[in-house]
Amino acid sequence: MTMRTTLTLLGLLFLWAAPLLYAQEQEAPAALQPLPEEVAAQLNGRVAEIDLLVDDVAAMERQAEGAEGLRAVMYSARLDSLRLSMFSATISLAKDIAAQQKKGFDVTELKQLLLDDLKAFPDKVAAVFERLDKAAQFNYEELGPREIVVNDKKLLRASQRLDAVLDMLVTYTEIAGSMGLDASEQVELLNSFLVETAANRSSFIELAVDQLDLTRSVAAALPGDAELSSWVDAAEERLALSSTALQSATALMRRMNLDTRQYRQQLVRATGALTADVLDVGVFTGLVSEWSKAAFDFSRSEGPRWLFTILLAALIVFASFRLARLVRRLVEKAMMSGKVNMSHLLKRMIVSAAANLTIFLGLLFALSQFGISLGPLLAGLGIVGFIVGFALQDTLSNFASGLMILIYRPFDVGDFVAAGGVTGKVDRMSLVNTTFKTLDNQVLVVPNNMIWQTVITNVTAQRTRRVDLTFAISYSDDIDKAKAILQDVAKNYEAVLETPETNIRVHELGDSSVKLILRPWVKTDDYWDTYWDLTEIVKKRFDEEGITIPFPQRAVHMLEPQ
Repeated sequence: MTMRTTLTLLGLLFLWAAPLLYAQEQEAPAALQPLPEEVAAQLNGRVAEIDLLVDDVAAMERQAEGAEGLRAVMYSARLDSLRLSMFSATISLAKDIAAQQKKGFDVTELKQLLLDDLKAFPDKVAAVFERLDKAAQFNYEELGPREIVVNDKKLLRASQRLDAVLDMLVTYTEIAGSMGLDASEQVELLNSFLVETAANRSSFIELAVDQLDLTRSVAAALPGDAELSSWVDAAEERLALSSTALQSATALMRRMNLDTRQYRQQLVRATGALTADVLDVGVFTGLVSEWSKAAFDFSRSEGPRWLFTILLAALIVFASFRLARLVRRLVEKAMMSGKVNMSHLLKRMIVSAAANLTIFLGLLFALSQFGISLGPLLAGLGIVGFIVGFALQDTLSNFASGLMILIYRPFDVGDFVAAGGVTGKVDRMSLVNTTFKTLDNQVLVVPNNMIWQTVITNVTAQRTRRVDLTFAISYSDDIDKAKAILQDVAKNYEAVLETPETNIRVHELGDSSVKLILRPWVKTDDYWDTYWDLTEIVKKRFDEEGITIPFPQRAVHMLEPQ
C-alpha cells in the first residue's frame, strides 16, 4: 500500500470519528460548582425571610376571619400588602437563584426549598390579582374637576399595584423553565389579559384626548372663565395619568413579545413626546403614514381657505411696511418745518414711533386673520414687557434719563457740552446714550444716566460768548498806556462785537506784576479763534510798545551779622 493511499484512509477515518467524538463531548454535562458560602448564606437568609412572611400572612388570615364592615376592609388591605411583599420576595429570590444557576453554580437545594412556593405562586396571586383588577376600573360618574383628579389618582395607584403583580407574573413565566416548572398556561392567560388591559387603557386615552380637546376649545371661546381653566387642568392631568398607565402596560407586553406598535404610536400622538419608541421602524413608519394622510386630508379640505388667509396676511404686512415708509417721510417733513421747536432727539423719536406704530398695527391686523384673539396677545405682551423691564433696570434708567434730556433740552446735536465727565461736541443722541466728539476727534459714548446725574455745561447754548483774557505788566510800566493798547487791539479785531462793550480793567496787583483783564464779546463760533489771536496780537504789541511781561521775581534781603 502506498503512502498516499494510507493518508487517504486515515483522513476518511478522522472525518467519520470526529462527529462522534464531538457528540460525546457535548453530551457530557459540565460539572456544577458549589455556591460560595457567602452567597449561599445570603440566599438562605432570604428563604427564611420568605418563611416569616408566609407565617405573617397566615396569622393575618386567622385574625381576619369573621371580621365585618370597616374592620374587614382594613384586614383585606393589610393582607393584600403582606401577600404582595411575599410574592415580590419569592419572585426576586427565584430570579437570583436562576441567575446563579446560569453562572454554573449548584442551586438544587435552594430550588427545592422554593419549589413548593413557586408551584403555588400562580394560584395565590390570582386572588389578590382579582381584587386589584376590580379596583382599577374607570369611574364613569359625572364629577367636578377636583373629584375627577382625585379619582384618576386613585385609579393610577390601583393600576400601578396591578402592574406590579403583572410584573411578578411576567418574571415568573421568564424563570419558570429554569426552575423546572411549566408556565405555558400562565403565559397564555397573561398574554390575553395584557392585550385586554392595553386595549382598555388605550380607550381611556382616547376619551381623555377627546375631553381635553373639548375643554380647550370651550376655554378658548370663553377665556375669562376660571372654572373652565380648572377643567382644562383636570383633562390634562387625566391624559398624563392614562398615558403613564398605557406605557406601563406596553412595557410588560414587550417583555412577553407582544405587538405594541399601535399603542406606542398612540402615546406619541397623544403626548407629543418623541421617545426612544419613535426609533422603532414600525412605529415611525406608522406615524409618518398617519401624519401624511392627515396632512393630505387637511390640505384638501382646508387648504384653499388657509392659502387665501396666508396671502391676505402677507399682503397686509407688505402694505403696512410700505405705509410705514410713507408715514416716516410725511412726519420727517413735518418735523423739519421751522415752526416746530423740538430737540433733534425728540424729532427722531416721533418719526421712528410713527413708523413703528404703523408696522405694529399692520402685524396685529395680519395675525387677526388667523383667528388669533388680540386681547390675550396684548395682555401677554404687557406681562412680557414687565418682565423685560425688571431685567433691564439699568438700561431703563438710561432710557428715563434720555426722556428727561428730551423734555428739558439742556443740549442738542451740534452743541459743545461738558457733562458726564466728558467735554466735546454732541454728535448723536438716543434715548439710551449720547455720542460726543472731542476737540482731538475722539468719539465717546456716554450713558444718559451719567449725563443727567451731573452738572451739564452747554458752552454753545448762547449765540454770543465773552472771551476772558488776563495779561501781566511790570510795576514800572504805564498802566494807561497798556490799557490803551488793549483797547486798540480789541477795537481793530473784526470778530469782537461792539455790543456788549469790551471790558478792560486792572484786575490784580500780583507779587511781581500788575494783571490787566481784557473781556471782549464775540459770537460763540468765533470764541477760540478770538482767544488765540488776541493773545498773540497783545504779546506782539506789548513788545513793540516796550511793555514788559515780567517773570516772577522774589526780593532777597541779606542781613549782615552784628
